Amino acid sequence: MQKWEYYFVFATVTNDGEFRPRFANDEELDDWQVGPTLYEYSNQLGESGWELLASNPVVFTQSKWQPLLETQSIASELRAIEIVFKRPKKGDGDLPC
Repeated sequence: MQKWEYYFVFATVTNDGEFRPRFANDEELDDWQVGPTLYEYSNQLGESGWELLASNPVVFTQSKWQPLLETQSIASELRAIEIVFKRPKKGDGDLPC
């Protein structure tokens, strides 16, 4: 049976307005603020055999909640993206998790 390995990427918006990978498998990347854009990073992973599996936006919402009024002012902003890549696992046989 085919087994898979997964690679988790968390990208945030930098001062230049680009999404750049900040964490990969829970480890902060060196010099991530000036590193490759998310587009460039994803293509680099694709060249290494990784396939995009899922992408989830992380939206921060601020609201001025007024409990007795029917209207609510809400502002939201896309600030980060969580991405999961996968590729076939090599070797390891049938070892349990």
